[in-house]
Amino acid sequence: MTTRRALLGALALAAAGARGAAAQFSIPYTPAVARPRAVTLLVGAAGGSAADLWVRGFAPFLERHLKRVQVGVVNRAGEGGLGAIRDLAEAKGDGSVLAYAATPFLVARVVERNAAPLLGRIRLLGTVTEEPVVLLAPPGTELEALRARGGSRPLGLPPPVSAASIAAAELAPLLPMEQLHFPSAAAARQAAIAGNVGAALLTLPEAIGAVRDGKLAVLGIASATRHPLLPELPTLREADLPVEVALRRGIAAPAGIDPEAAARLARAMAAAVTDPEYLAQAEARGVLPNHLGAEAWSALAMRDLGDLRSRWETSPWPLSGG
Repeated sequence: MTTRRALLGALALAAAGARGAAAQFSIPYTPAVARPRAVTLLVGAAGGSAADLWVRGFAPFLERHLKRVQVGVVNRAGEGGLGAIRDLAEAKGDGSVLAYAATPFLVARVVERNAAPLLGRIRLLGTVTEEPVVLLAPPGTELEALRARGGSRPLGLPPPVSAASIAAAELAPLLPMEQLHFPSAAAARQAAIAGNVGAALLTLPEAIGAVRDGKLAVLGIASATRHPLLPELPTLREADLPVEVALRRGIAAPAGIDPEAAARLARAMAAAVTDPEYLAQAEARGVLPNHLGAEAWSALAMRDLGDLRSRWETSPWPLSGG
């Protein structure tokens, strides 16, 4: 006969066993964490190109300062880089699709392809770099000697529509040298090192290694003021060659981007250019971190549009790129 005490003991054992089984098979509670929001960053160049490498190097800083965002870089090569800009113009305005933009390169592309209205369909949100063009030559070369006679060797240049080539057009009346385009900035740089050209025009990051190694000397920077990272280098303006051209890299969005999303992106870019890690990388590469807002950058682009449109009508440059 089962006593009351025995029955209570059996019930207690059963309850303990049930609790043990529940503890063994239960799933611990974890607070929900919001998934990172996906942002696509288009680049109008092939993978492994200079533009592609720059974008992939900058994307982690954009992620860091946007917070809870995962940036995916997508290549949209074609139309000399305008394919990505056309895709951007058709994208939603919620900030989920952005594109890499560089001026004056982008402006030159829309001019040569009669696509200037495309600029009205995007918004240049802001820049994060400024890369001035520099005039370089083998050590010992005197700028005055080049200005006086030009020399028998040409001025080496990267492909047309590069910032250096645009600067060369402004420099042509002031520096009597035949201008020779090379397939790449690296090829123009090597020709200058080898002495196959009398001088070369490149952006500072394209030349900084050769300058630091003593293989090339900077005769002047195409800037209004001296470079903050290299204040010992003179400007071309100091030599009465008033040429000011720089490559500016930044981010663009659809023209109808939500104002709140645009402001958030602008804050992230402004924070990125003060990020200690970004500053260290920029200094090593000869890049000047510089955030220009949408209004200032757009004004420069419109000025470039007028200048390059006039130049294209009178002396069009050779088309390059796909």
